[in-house]
Amino acid sequence: MRAIRAGFLWAAGQKHRQYTPRIAASAALAAALAACGGGSDSSSPPDPLQPYREQAVQWTECDPTIVGVRSAKLDELWALAGERLRCAMVRAPLDWAHPERGDVFISVMRLAAASPDKRRGALLFNPGGPGIDGLKQTFTLLKAFAQSNPDSPQGAMQLRLLGEYDSVGLSPRGTGASTRLQCATNELMRPIDTSAAHWDTPANLANAEYNGRKQAQACLKNPITPFINTDATARDMDLLRSLLGEKKLNYVGYSYGTWLGAWYAGLFPEKVGRMVLDSAVDFSGTLEQGVFGGQPSARQYLLDHLLVPYAARHADTFHLGATTDEVLALVTGLEPKVQQLLVARLTNLGYGPDDADQYLGTISAAHGLNILLKDTPQPINPDTAANALKHYVFDPANAERDANIRQQAQELLYAYTNTWLRPQPGNVELDTSQSVLTAIHCNDTPAITDPTAWAGWIRSLAQRAPLFAPGNIPFHACAFWGGPKVQKPGLEPLKPLELLFLQSQYDTATHTPGADHFFSQLPAARRIYVQASYKHGLYPYGDSCVDPAVTSYLLGESPTQRETVCQGHPLALDMPPQRRAPAVPTYRNPQQAHKLIDEFKRGLLPSKLKP
Repeated sequence: MRAIRAGFLWAAGQKHRQYTPRIAASAALAAALAACGGGSDSSSPPDPLQPYREQAVQWTECDPTIVGVRSAKLDELWALAGERLRCAMVRAPLDWAHPERGDVFISVMRLAAASPDKRRGALLFNPGGPGIDGLKQTFTLLKAFAQSNPDSPQGAMQLRLLGEYDSVGLSPRGTGASTRLQCATNELMRPIDTSAAHWDTPANLANAEYNGRKQAQACLKNPITPFINTDATARDMDLLRSLLGEKKLNYVGYSYGTWLGAWYAGLFPEKVGRMVLDSAVDFSGTLEQGVFGGQPSARQYLLDHLLVPYAARHADTFHLGATTDEVLALVTGLEPKVQQLLVARLTNLGYGPDDADQYLGTISAAHGLNILLKDTPQPINPDTAANALKHYVFDPANAERDANIRQQAQELLYAYTNTWLRPQPGNVELDTSQSVLTAIHCNDTPAITDPTAWAGWIRSLAQRAPLFAPGNIPFHACAFWGGPKVQKPGLEPLKPLELLFLQSQYDTATHTPGADHFFSQLPAARRIYVQASYKHGLYPYGDSCVDPAVTSYLLGESPTQRETVCQGHPLALDMPPQRRAPAVPTYRNPQQAHKLIDEFKRGLLPSKLKP
């Protein structure tokens, strides 16, 4: 229990200070100074933002369902956290430039520092997206750190984080329990072919243009859409910093959260404390070029240079071919309709090595389905194909693997049926996460607006990434948006800041060339670089290189060298037979902690627009 009390759970009888009196005292002091002539000049117009800065934040008991899920284990942890865990709703202006237009509300969760006498400030987490709710994700990571073992050097540092920081998560504007955005209309989406063989036709490009226009119209009909942007979210974060009584913002941002962190640093460089940018988007460019322009080649590079060689090295397990050429031929030789569905699956499985075996198993599933469909009488009857699939043998030597691949093949057949045989058109309707992703991509930075130029851009991407570039076709709404609604800050304010970057070599969501370019322009920054890994969202990584460096940085000790290179975890079948376990485990219950960390990491995966 000593470790629990030092970390996540509330010690019996302990009282933690409340922020509301502190805020009220600050407001009273400001009023007194103004009355005595110490505030603004009486001839100056009133500051329309002052009511937001002086609001009294009511920290109350959190409703356990505010994170969207509930379980007996969650309720237990929630109850034991006691008064340290509190929630609040912060009022912010819808339009920071014109606060008279009304308000939005930002939902915030705070786990107060376990050791108030050692408290160093508040640490804000953002899991990226854009469009991901930060409440559940932050709480999941904190639950994992609560399992830290105080007898382990790394575990002890993680407990220090929980002891010395107030850990803060929020639903960024537009998401979660905050004021939400949703884009929808009655019009129906038109089908789009994203296969490498058939995407570049006038009819297909016209359908993509139609869908993009309708998505943009659906979003822009919502009056809050122009104000769902990174500039507004960064200002919301600074408002929260002020209301928490903090001089500096300490921050850990993942993926899009690095873009948000960089934007905050560009606006408020003097208020940046410890800032970790994990899996970084190139802030020197546009989101269209930096994200959509970089992801296809990164996905192709991962397939060609890491996972195909892995399959060839272990041909007796994967049965995809003994050489890289043989493995690639299975993918490129698929019938285009099957290939399109496979590539979509590979995209979603390309964010971390835990899915490597499933990634290659999905190729086996698509290959088997492709053979089966060729042998099925035409026109294809889905029921006949499904019955044949039950008897198809994918791996005669391994019954468990055979069953797993068959399950993936059945899912591909289901998608094939709904996409090609019995398509059911749906409304132009984006869920909250997709709506926010669209709004931020289109509001933040310029996009290609000319349809001919846009198609030419996809063709240029396809030269480097023939399988994955056509997947960009559905992301066309920004062409009809009317341009960005905010101005991105420049890099100059970031150059003196001691930011800490993390990047894996084969990251497919925030591609490494873009991350390299961003990092190279910030001479005071430091970076942890992980070789031979494609983990998107590295911290905590579960090693003796990444985790100590990042945790030490958050506790005040920066790396001495500009870049630290760490070796990535081997893929499962490349793992040494007897991997040496640490003498003292980092977590008291490693299995439970690793499950929580895996849940946290999977929650970082970017939302996808519906094609």
